[in-house]
Amino acid sequence: MAINSMTGFGTASAENEFVSVKVEIKSLNGKHLEMNTRLPKAYQNKELLVRKWIQNRLDRGSVNFNLQVDRKENVGNTYRINRELARYYYDEILSLGFELGAQHHDALLKILELPDVIVVNEEDENLETNWTLIEDTCFLAIDQVTEFRKQEGMAMGKGLEENVMKIKNLLDQVNLYEKERIKSIRQRLQNGINEFIGAEKADKGRLEEELVYFLEKLDFTEEKSRLRNHCTYFLENLYKDAGGKKLGFISQEMGREINTLGAKAYHFSIQQLVVEMKEELEKMKEMLLNVL
Repeated sequence: MAINSMTGFGTASAENEFVSVKVEIKSLNGKHLEMNTRLPKAYQNKELLVRKWIQNRLDRGSVNFNLQVDRKENVGNTYRINRELARYYYDEILSLGFELGAQHHDALLKILELPDVIVVNEEDENLETNWTLIEDTCFLAIDQVTEFRKQEGMAMGKGLEENVMKIKNLLDQVNLYEKERIKSIRQRLQNGINEFIGAEKADKGRLEEELVYFLEKLDFTEEKSRLRNHCTYFLENLYKDAGGKKLGFISQEMGREINTLGAKAYHFSIQQLVVEMKEELEKMKEMLLNVL
């Protein structure tokens, strides 16, 4: 089974003497490739590169990428105080306190809680070394997503194959009611003519001609043949990595033939079989939305 799902998940972690790295990728179905990437500020200039990796490997779907990089405690100063801003706040607080005659105990501690006084040092002093680690971790996570998609695709492929085989089996059962169906249609036509015209007035030769014409219009031999061929074609492409779009087109053709069978059935048991075919086809369509 060669198809792949668009649903996937991958996570990978690594560390060196400077940082610990965690990459998490989630993928859902989508008509095109849609990416949502989150990178720390120090690595945001690498975003286009990350997007290129995802595009080359994951092809299609709605992808969420999250990179988390934590510095180790013994590496550099992670935070610093914006002294100029802190002094400005302090002078202003002292001045206001003097004007109001208010106490200003613990003013310095309060200043440290004000915006932008404590500044996070987001620069990576070991960018080249750390980025090599990050790159390797990203590829590990992407590999996990790819493998996840492959496993999901195998399960979906088995399900799709079962759905198609059920449709073919239901189609074979239609033949069991063919003679009864023709007899029923013929009888309904005869009864209708007898009711509205009268049996004694009906031209039997003309009646037979009209009956043949009507039965030819209701004949669904070609529809059955085309539906069977579409089922076979679907299964052939399922093993050839045709992709979700092509399989979706084939399923649409299957749906047209099933609908025509239902419209021409004029037989309760056959219409029941058509309803069951439609149920299987809807299951297929739902799965195909998630096929890569």
